[in-house]
Amino acid sequence: MPSQEINGFSMHYREKGTGEAVVLIHGFPLSSQIFESQIEALSSSYRVIAPDLRGFGQSTNTDRFSINSLADDVHKLLSRLKVLPCVVGGLSMGGYIAEAFYKKYPNDIKKLILLNTKAEGDSSAAKDGRNKMIALCREFGSAGVAKEMLPKMLSPRTIERKNDVVDKLLKLMEAQPALTVEHALEALRDRDDQTALLGKISVPTLIISGDGDQITGPLVAEPMQKAIAGSKLVVIPSAGHLSTMENPAAVNDALLEFLKGGE
Repeated sequence: MPSQEINGFSMHYREKGTGEAVVLIHGFPLSSQIFESQIEALSSSYRVIAPDLRGFGQSTNTDRFSINSLADDVHKLLSRLKVLPCVVGGLSMGGYIAEAFYKKYPNDIKKLILLNTKAEGDSSAAKDGRNKMIALCREFGSAGVAKEMLPKMLSPRTIERKNDVVDKLLKLMEAQPALTVEHALEALRDRDDQTALLGKISVPTLIISGDGDQITGPLVAEPMQKAIAGSKLVVIPSAGHLSTMENPAAVNDALLEFLKGGE
């Protein structure tokens, strides 16, 4: 994986293809590995860039961060690569980063892709849940967090029928440094509520949800679609919160259709 020195750390990223840049930002507690299928499918027509956020994957870093600072990291990388403005997408936490990116740098986004994510900030109950997860991480490390999160990350169908996806996801979550996981939980807990931003988004926007997503399912995605003028919602069948891994073919079809629209 290539890398760039960004804001005091070495940011690694996957890159494949030529043409218009499409940037994919991973979720928590994951890495750019969740987009392997999308990189392959899109790279025949686009320059696909998928960074490892600071501390995740191959981007080693021990500093604290916020959702806004992660958006700054991604913007700096894309500026270095001279691909701005471009298409920006993110899954789950990556979606929060994409929203923050749009709020800070609206002129640098051509199209927006929000996968398995939402705009609301954490409720009081959700903040309490993050704090409990931080305590769990400090006691049992990334493995403890992965074990706790796994049942909600995938649809029951995936857990029952796709052992390879379950095993791959579990290993990926366990591989992330415990300190980074802790910092990410703090960032998620303290992130801005972006509900008011939705009505201000003026670029073509695709929203993707999984029909079995227990975290940001269609009931969460539908109000987002209504709030963003002209946006499109695609519900991926047989998929939970990790739609890119659970039903990659359907996600790839939705992405390609959206990206080619208006060309």
